[in-house]
Amino acid sequence: MPGQHPAAARVSLAGFYFLYYATVGIVLPFMPAYLKSLSLSATRVGLLLSIGPLVSLLAPPVWGYLADRTGRAARVLTGLACGATLAFSLLLVARSFPALVATLVTYAAFVSSFPPLIDSLAMHHVARTGHSYAHLRLFGSLGFIASSVAFGLWVTRVDHTLVVAPLVLLSLIIPWTLTLRDTAAPGPRPHPLAGLRLLRHVDLRWLLAATSLHWLACAPYHGSLSIHVMALGLSPAVVGLTAGAGVLAEVVVMALYPRLAGGLAPRHVLGFAFAMSALRWGGMALTSSAGVMLALAPLHGLTFGAFYVACVAFLARRVPPELRASGQALFAAVTFGVGGLVGYATSGAVYDWLGGHRLFAVAAVLELVAAGLVLQASPPPEGEPLPVQAS
Repeated sequence: MPGQHPAAARVSLAGFYFLYYATVGIVLPFMPAYLKSLSLSATRVGLLLSIGPLVSLLAPPVWGYLADRTGRAARVLTGLACGATLAFSLLLVARSFPALVATLVTYAAFVSSFPPLIDSLAMHHVARTGHSYAHLRLFGSLGFIASSVAFGLWVTRVDHTLVVAPLVLLSLIIPWTLTLRDTAAPGPRPHPLAGLRLLRHVDLRWLLAATSLHWLACAPYHGSLSIHVMALGLSPAVVGLTAGAGVLAEVVVMALYPRLAGGLAPRHVLGFAFAMSALRWGGMALTSSAGVMLALAPLHGLTFGAFYVACVAFLARRVPPELRASGQALFAAVTFGVGGLVGYATSGAVYDWLGGHRLFAVAAVLELVAAGLVLQASPPPEGEPLPVQAS
């Protein structure tokens, strides 16, 4: 990394992951309950939660192209952090449904591009130094655990505190981005549609079809868990402890991934992760017990940990280095954009219609379909990325 010692680079990347996912650790599990506390129906809550995925269809490819075009992904992240912080602060005053829509659209336009850009910086660092991506990314999981568990144990009810705590963390991200340095050597400037041209390759299409369906199946957990827990008469602490236990397992999976799964084909890891996720959601469909929910939580290590690292490995073998940010942005747009949009938009309505237990049963079936889809892909020869015209 030019101008920065590799150890300092690891600290910068790990610190960003920690701070960003500490923010997610509060917003993701508790935002549905906060929105519900504003006297909104579960259907409207689902629609508000679908805003982020909807914006993710458009924003990450734009910011990813800008990062690849300028070679300044770190400074693009600084601008995104400023915009996300200002936008999230509007939740302090937004109460009506239209105001919440406008606020969450603005916030998502910035924050949805954090993961693909920091992942592109991390993968360039790994390519230069030989370190493990999984070991960098696990610091994000540690941040999620710390904030989710602490917040769940701290609050007795969900109120404006949910806005203040993430806002503090977002404010800390701004100066931290200044410690990041761009790792990619100058290369050919990509064509504006170069990222989309990756979709010409059938294996990548199989991957994205499966991962978007997997993320759709995760929507009941991400979008309705806190509502489901409250409806069962359980404590808000169950939400934080369940999320924290899940992400603790995620940390373990990421720490062991290079040793246990590094030599496996990513599609096989993904197929296994999706099958175990089906088992997890099936268990959620059958229980009303906090103890059983906590017992199922460690499967999150596969639902997200193995899933995400395997996807990054899949893309690293297929996407040319000069399109790293664009490739990660395409993955984010299709997986978290399409999958999240459909999932959040429908899970609230299905919750109102069928209830929480049947909603999780539907998710289990979708995971089995995703497992079948991803196994249709076959990896290219080792070290041979997809041939995509850069300019």
